[in-house]
Amino acid sequence: MTDAEPTPPDIPVEQWQALDGLWKNILGLEANIDGARMGMGSLRSEMETAFRKTLVLEDKLHASQADVQTWNQAKNRIHFALPKVKEFIHRATWAQTVPERKRLEEIVRTHIEPRIPFADVDKVREEMEHLLKARQVLFAQGNSVNVECRGITSEVQRALSNLQRNAANNARKKKESKR
Repeated sequence: MTDAEPTPPDIPVEQWQALDGLWKNILGLEANIDGARMGMGSLRSEMETAFRKTLVLEDKLHASQADVQTWNQAKNRIHFALPKVKEFIHRATWAQTVPERKRLEEIVRTHIEPRIPFADVDKVREEMEHLLKARQVLFAQGNSVNVECRGITSEVQRALSNLQRNAANNARKKKESKR
């Protein structure tokens, strides 16, 4: 080290533990976000399939207009929810690659884990806290989108089930009336 470079301060054990704890919280949230991202991928496929589903001929013949309209309205909600799912998946994927996170990961690996003192400890802690808050917001948004989309998917399935049940009942009644 030259005379112009500041010497790194002695860092108390509590501060090392706080930095380590912050990083572990970030990693835990990122693991949860990644799990939510994967779940959203399958939810996205499920929603796209439900949106493209068409009625079989038997159901078309015997379904009431009200049931078809209810089912179509539920399906149309998917059209507005899918972009939210895609955005969360994109943001969750992108979150792992932001330069700030990579830089903090490098600091953790080179200084915090081996406990090698470094300058700007307070700045690194602030950056970790900021990253943690950003991950918490992303995770909360993902949960919100997940709940909304699961509700929409359930609504579509419920509407289709009612439509099919009522269509089958109408078909049975028509058959019985012809006898």
